Amino acid sequence: IVTGLGEVSAAGVRSRGLTLAPLAGAQVVAPAAGRIAFAGPFRDYGAIVIIDHGGGWTSLVAGLGSVSVRIGEAVGQGAPIGQAQRGEAPRVTVELRRRDRAVDMTALIG
Repeated sequence: IVTGLGEVSAAGVRSRGLTLAPLAGAQVVAPAAGRIAFAGPFRDYGAIVIIDHGGGWTSLVAGLGSVSVRIGEAVGQGAPIGQAQRGEAPRVTVELRRRDRAVDMTALIG
């Protein structure tokens, strides 16, 4: 884990999730089951995947080099959703949200 929820970056931006340092090109998997609400490039975040888990819960996975899922597709927990970027020092950020508010997921990681 490179950055935790609420930490402030050098650019002054407060983190809304956990930023991980995976191996370049590593497979990235769904943190929980759900339906893909968005999959593709977004601003300067690289490719992102948003998973709707139902009941107001969503996960956002940003910083992907590629995605392997499509909007509307159902995924299970641990299902491949893409790959980390290639190159030096890739970063993948995972946000858990409840009704569009960031939730600290550290207690859920075991």
